[in-house]
Amino acid sequence: MTWISLITLTAVLVISIQWYTGIRRMPFVRQTEIQKQLPSVTIIAAAKNEEKRIREAADSFLSLDYPDLEIVIVNDRSTDQTGEILQDVKKNHPAGSRLTLKTIQNLPEGWLGKNHALYIGAENSVSDWLLFTDGDIIFHPEALKYAASHAVNNNLDHLPLIPQNEGGTLPYRAFHYYWSIIGIWNFIQLKHAGVGAFNFLRREAYEAIGTHAAVKSAPDDDLKLGKILVKAGYRQQLAFGMGLVFVQWYESVPEVINGLEKNLFAFMRYSTALVLTFSTVIFLLHIFPFAALFAAGFPSALIYAFILIVYAAMYFYNRKFAGDSPLFYFTLPLAALLFIYCLLRSAYKALRRGGIDWRGTTYSLKELKRKK
Repeated sequence: MTWISLITLTAVLVISIQWYTGIRRMPFVRQTEIQKQLPSVTIIAAAKNEEKRIREAADSFLSLDYPDLEIVIVNDRSTDQTGEILQDVKKNHPAGSRLTLKTIQNLPEGWLGKNHALYIGAENSVSDWLLFTDGDIIFHPEALKYAASHAVNNNLDHLPLIPQNEGGTLPYRAFHYYWSIIGIWNFIQLKHAGVGAFNFLRREAYEAIGTHAAVKSAPDDDLKLGKILVKAGYRQQLAFGMGLVFVQWYESVPEVINGLEKNLFAFMRYSTALVLTFSTVIFLLHIFPFAALFAAGFPSALIYAFILIVYAAMYFYNRKFAGDSPLFYFTLPLAALLFIYCLLRSAYKALRRGGIDWRGTTYSLKELKRKK
């Protein structure tokens, strides 16, 4: 039992040190110095059945304090009031002339809907920089000034920003707190990043790597674009957009379960073996130590107690980045169990269907594997 606890402790220390050293290097963009000369920017948002928040999002885009800005929102086969709301915003907002609306009726073979919508948006823009975002993201009026200034000041080609999470039920926020820690660690160890809420790219770099056509069937298109950019030698930095970029990722735990269905199996490269391995590792690192603390004898129990202290320290340090209560630490094993469930469910449903179903469109697993 002691050797198992020592192996677990070693893994936890390695991961926690990676996370701590990595997150300390990530800047808060709102602390940057705003430049007077800024590049032209196009905001490109994909919207499918976003009637709940599309008006608020579009209003925030149009209310940005930025001199050379165009906005392209692509209505991707919506069956609700998304299109009508966007037309009303364009007609009645004082800055409505900045807004270009595109409507997609049919999805070309081989494309995921969001990826195709963002590609069409980029094709209908002429700016130096592109900001890919979603139809439910809210921006502070100075968000783009800070982001563009940070990119210019640091000579970046790609600046993905982690948004500030808002709202949701208490169980959801507890899971999000856990998710924020493992998500940052994932970006750190991968050495590349992409954030769908705020993916800010220099057009020259975007076109050089093949645009969204290079990731046309990737459910995690933002991350895949980031990987290709880094491999091609472009300068990328992941940063925090707290106080500038806002999202209500999900409202509740059931929404989390359904929402992660599309991405998790893709992140595991559609490999059942990888899903099972990762699930086992999460169980051994994030759930087992809580039970073993009471079941193991000395000195293993002491080692597991130290592991739990390390996790508590991570949760308390993370409060400045996640903007929520570190007391969610006491829900850590439940959050980990939920994550394992979501991962296994994502794989099971994809394998049973032979593909993934997302917002009314089914994508073949065979095709997704071929182009992963």
